[in-house]
Order: sequence, then C-alpha cells, then structure tokens
Amino acid sequence: MLNSEFLLTTKMGKDLYESVKDLPIIDYHNHLSVLDISTNKRYLDVYELWVQPDPYKHRAMRMCGVEERYITGEASKEEKFVKWCETLPKLLLNPLSHWSYMELEKVFGVKEYVDGSNAKCIYAQCNEYLQNNAVTVDSLLKLFHVEYACPCASLIDDTAQFGADGRFAPSLRGDDIVALSQDFIEKLSAVTGKKIESLDGLKGAIGTRLDEFARVGCRFSDHALDNGFAYYKDDGKNEERFVALCKGKLDSEEKARLSAYVLTFLGGEYAKRNFVMQLHIGAERYTSSKLREKVGPAGGFAGIGNSVNVDALTTFLDAVDHTQYGLPKIVLFTLNPSDNALISILSGSYSKDGAAGLITQGPAWWWCDHKQGMLEMLENAAVFSALSNFVGMTTDSRSFLSFIRHDYFRRVLCDWLGKKWEQGELLCGEEEVKALAKKLCYENAKKAVSL
Repeated sequence: MLNSEFLLTTKMGKDLYESVKDLPIIDYHNHLSVLDISTNKRYLDVYELWVQPDPYKHRAMRMCGVEERYITGEASKEEKFVKWCETLPKLLLNPLSHWSYMELEKVFGVKEYVDGSNAKCIYAQCNEYLQNNAVTVDSLLKLFHVEYACPCASLIDDTAQFGADGRFAPSLRGDDIVALSQDFIEKLSAVTGKKIESLDGLKGAIGTRLDEFARVGCRFSDHALDNGFAYYKDDGKNEERFVALCKGKLDSEEKARLSAYVLTFLGGEYAKRNFVMQLHIGAERYTSSKLREKVGPAGGFAGIGNSVNVDALTTFLDAVDHTQYGLPKIVLFTLNPSDNALISILSGSYSKDGAAGLITQGPAWWWCDHKQGMLEMLENAAVFSALSNFVGMTTDSRSFLSFIRHDYFRRVLCDWLGKKWEQGELLCGEEEVKALAKKLCYENAKKAVSL
C-alpha cells in the first residue's frame, strides 16, 4: 500500500529523510503500560497489540457506527479486529489510515489493502506470525529503534521498574499533585514515611519523591491545563486552605487557589532538578457522560476546548519565574489550533541566561497529531520562535505500535523542509538543512534527557 516515498514530494525532502530515517527514537512522553514493559510482555494476538490499546481507533469505529460491543464490549477478539478492518476504508485521508498501514507493514509485513473482505485472512496471517516469532515489548523497541521512552507515572507510583537499563524513565504526571485530595495526601505520606500535617510537610514530601524520580532518570514532568484553566496568585492564605482540605471543609474555589499554589511550587522544584515541564493545554475531557461511564475517562471521546486563557497562562509562568530557581524549561502543547501563534510567540516572552529554548512549543498534539497539524505547528514555530529549539516528536500514546508516528513526523518534516529549500527560503547549504533536520528529529530530545 505504501511506497518508500510516502509523503515525500521533492528530491531534497527525500534526501533529508534518508539522513534521519534511521536515527534512534527518544519518546519523552507516552502512556505505555509500565507493567508490560517491566514484564517484557509477549503478544500472541494482533487485536491485543494493534487495536485494543488504541483509543484513536475506538473513536473512529464509533464515528462510523460500530456497536460498542465490537469496540470495548463482549465480542471476540477476531470480531473486534474484523470491525476495525471494516472501518479502515472509511477513513481515507484520516491519519489513522496512514498510521494503520504503516504499523501493519512495519511489524507484520502486510502491504495489501485492508477491508472486511480480507480481515479474517489478515487476522490469521498476523496471529500466525505472532505464534512463530517472539514479538515482545523489547523486540518492538528494537524494531522501532527506541533509545529512550518515558511512560507517565504518578508521584506515588512505585519506581522500582525504572532505571535498570537506562532505556526507560518516568515522565512525571503531576495532575494528582495539583488536584490535591485527602486520599492523595494519605498515599504520599505512606510512600514517603512522613506524616503530612502542614503545607510545609506536604512540600517536603513532594520534594522527597521528586528526588526519587530524579534518581531513576526522570527528566520530564507533565501537567494538563484543561479547557477553562484559571490561575490564582498566592494571597498568603494557603496554609489555612491546606488545613481545611485535610478536614474535608474546602470549597471548589478555595481548592482551585490551593492548586494554583501547588502548581507554582512544582514549577520551581522542577527548575531546581532540571526537569522539563510539559504543559498540555486545551483538552475538553468532559463530553459524553455515557461513554465516560461505560469505558472510562481515556476512551477516545475528549474534544478540543476554547482558546487558552492567555492571562492565566502568562501569570502562572511569571509566578514560577519569581521562585528561587526561576522557570524550568517548559514545553507548551496546544490542542486548539487557533492557539499556535499565541503559544509559539511565548518563547520570546521569558528568558534565563544561557538557556536556549527556555520555553518552546511542543509537537502537534492529540487531535492535531497529523500532517496538517504538524505543518501548522512547524510554520508557527519557524516564524514566531526559533525552530532550531524544537524538542522533537513524541507519541503521547498507549500503543507500542504508535512509535511509527516518529517516522510519519520525519516524513512530514523533511518534505516541508525540502519544499522550503527548493523554493529558496532556506538561506543555507544542504548540510546545514540536514543538521537542522537531525536536531528536530533526535538531537534536541537527546540533549533534553541528558541534562
């Protein structure tokens, strides 16, 4: 189905792709199963590997009218696989169509058109391959040339499975820290062995766990600034709010003020430890309550929120800038395409001596993770910021096969740079363009995890 020149339309683009296609992958933010990684899970069914862990596919099946029993329900693995294959022809030009064919070819060598008529044959063919070949987490990482990957982990999670071979480190998911609750405080107290009775005690326990995460190789944190994000400056009353929280007597606005204080504190702590702080901005996670109840919060039905509250975002960044260690390196991901220019231009609004790319725009994210979204992000980063600081692609995915998206990104990037070159917009030599492509595909991310 795909030829070697897929998405590459110029000679320069093809040459650039040849120079980057085999570079290792640094995937600094994803939602891969830490259990599967630690046990080096072997896959024996193509549905479990290709369809089950991918809510993007589930979403597309719902859009095309597939019954939930064939998506997350009681239907057999083969039946669910067939329903996905029947859906695939309806997704022409959707990135899922591209990724799916790339995944099948990369892992199983399947190059034929897929639909309902041959779905059972492909299911049998792929499962025969899995029976005869040990397709494990480790073998997949080698196949995709993954050098370093960062699955999300909570501050209270066990870190024992990280740091052994240097290939995996946690990307700290900090939302439960900021959304402070009595339950989280109790669990943090248990994991640190420290009784938490004050705001200072909370900060000390957080610091202890951050040190532990740093010990096992953590270099990235992540926070979701969802649709409606608001920020409150510190008014000196957060100790009182913490006490009220512990007694179960804090209302929603007061809790939001305490959360803003904790988020600011974390920003300073990340700077202290040289963590890169990722801010994922603009998701509207509350759409269908029926689907949320049926399949859980990560079922593929979230939407794009309104344009970011820029006053809240910049006030937060300014507050962190005034902490003892100043701003950490920050990567801003926007889900609303209308925010691309706004986000990119913030790279020049804050600075720290000697810190190139203190604030950068992240790769096209979630519903924008496709050719159009990538091109919009690249164009904005180039004209409003310094493209050479871009930290590179990451999958943000639950599927091990999603590493193919790095190849997809490299093709889009190289074609874009190739067109710029042939149009005379890149005022440098060929070697300089190749050097830039390598930085954006691998070297900048490598530098970030090597701090």
